[in-house]
Amino acid sequence: MSARARPEPLADRAIPVETSAPESVGTGFRPYHRFRATFAGAGGAPLSQQRDILRVGPVVGVLAYDPAKDCFVLIRQFRLGAELATGSGELVEIAAGLIEPGEDAAVAAGRECREEIGVAPRALLPMLSFLPSPGVTDEFATLYLGLVDSRDVPAEAGEPGETEHTRPFLVPVDEAMAELAAPFPARVANGFVLIALQWFALNRARVAAFVAEAG
Repeated sequence: MSARARPEPLADRAIPVETSAPESVGTGFRPYHRFRATFAGAGGAPLSQQRDILRVGPVVGVLAYDPAKDCFVLIRQFRLGAELATGSGELVEIAAGLIEPGEDAAVAAGRECREEIGVAPRALLPMLSFLPSPGVTDEFATLYLGLVDSRDVPAEAGEPGETEHTRPFLVPVDEAMAELAAPFPARVANGFVLIALQWFALNRARVAAFVAEAG
């Protein structure tokens, strides 16, 4: 009889693994590499997997929040992947983007806010980190809550050098929280947005303390 599952801590962990050198299988908007990873499988026997990984790396996202107006500043931006998957290519998003080599995550968060919603946050609170899709990419996202003044947000923004065009808009907090409890199917499909809003819903006391401390 095989062993039965037992309780364990709710935590990711490192395991012994041998990983081959990356082999390029495509270039373009992001590098695309092939790896072979070998690690212990059933009963401890070696298990080898070949996987093609889209190399994205560390990114940041910022849920921009105006406590004076009790609203979020979100953006609309076209995403081809969303268009191909659902036919609704203009996604609701939070400000987000790559962390440049050598750049601090909080600095990147402030930069992405300025580029994508047109204003810089006066204070940042780390929320959480997560892997959007570890089966196909090494993208690793760190999310922040950013305090902003929504009165300064333009109707259009984006970094022209990156062929980027965003449309910032305001959403009252109560409306955003209600959307989390809306019946299936939801009107927002972006995981970054849903995760950030869920964190906010579960951490209202922490947010209030942060706002008070930031002034």
